[in-house]
Amino acid sequence: MPQSIKIGSIWENGICFSIISFPFDRELYLKLSKIPRSSWDPNLKHWKIPFSEAFLSDLVSEYKEKIDSEVEILLLPLKTELLRRNYSRKTLRSYLQYNRAFLKYAKKNPYTITESDLNVYLDRILYEKNLASNSIKSLLQALKFYYNIIIGTKYLRKYAHPKREKRIPESLSRNEVTRIMGSLPNPKHRLLLRICYGGGFRVSELVKLKGNDLDWEKKSIRIRQGKGNKDRFTLLPSSCRKDLSELINRFGKESWIFPGQIPNQHLTVRTAEKIFEMAKKKAGITKEVSIHDLRHAFAIHLLESGTSIKMIQRLLGHVSVKTTEIYARIVDPMVSKIRSPLDEL
Repeated sequence: MPQSIKIGSIWENGICFSIISFPFDRELYLKLSKIPRSSWDPNLKHWKIPFSEAFLSDLVSEYKEKIDSEVEILLLPLKTELLRRNYSRKTLRSYLQYNRAFLKYAKKNPYTITESDLNVYLDRILYEKNLASNSIKSLLQALKFYYNIIIGTKYLRKYAHPKREKRIPESLSRNEVTRIMGSLPNPKHRLLLRICYGGGFRVSELVKLKGNDLDWEKKSIRIRQGKGNKDRFTLLPSSCRKDLSELINRFGKESWIFPGQIPNQHLTVRTAEKIFEMAKKKAGITKEVSIHDLRHAFAIHLLESGTSIKMIQRLLGHVSVKTTEIYARIVDPMVSKIRSPLDEL
């Protein structure tokens, strides 16, 4: 087995090739020679093969600490396993991002990382970055998955998870929601915010809506592959029916309800966020709120109207009712009936 395998890349005529060099090893030599369009350069003493993430992933998994390459190549076995498990694109991006940042900090091959390396890095993050508990939790999950599942260690099992902050979401009143939605002259932008609030959508779910997701008879909208890759149904606001019908009749059921500027692609999440930010500014709302707070407002206002926590949980797509119960801390009808002792003086 070779002591070191260097992997680089080169572009030729718009095609990417991997450049692989190593002290002579018959087994690896034969493996590379069988790859279609592979070639050996006797002058530069390296193999040139068509770039393949699947092949390089297997190569890194087999030769581990002997691989000398950039972080993106070293992390390919992690990407492969996440794809095999059908993790969401968001999870895939975050797991790769967290592990990429750590390896660039450590400047070591991942198969030579020690638990001490991980502890020092995490403690540094805690002291210097002032991240929220959810961010620290996500970082821990990403590192544990990579080093325990992919690398095969038993690291970070005793590293304490930060206690989650019990924050109450910023609450938008019905009047503020009305002002926000009414502040935009563009009817498509208004419809975007109305559907977001009227169905309690996550913005990533909202931009992916298609005409065939609407059920006019049941007055519901199917949300396909929401958080956790789960489908669910939410409310189809009757007040949006006319605008939605016109869009579907014009562009067809298979088209995006909120198309982006690039043909055949939906509106981006960032564009939807900017639409809300513009509406909020025009409406004169000074609260620190984002488009996601329309989803919070949906839950809060349903609860104020007497809708049960269990039903709101289903509409929001929460796995646990405990997540939904945070809104009960905002909406407490008994508080409004209590007189302050100051008013009794």
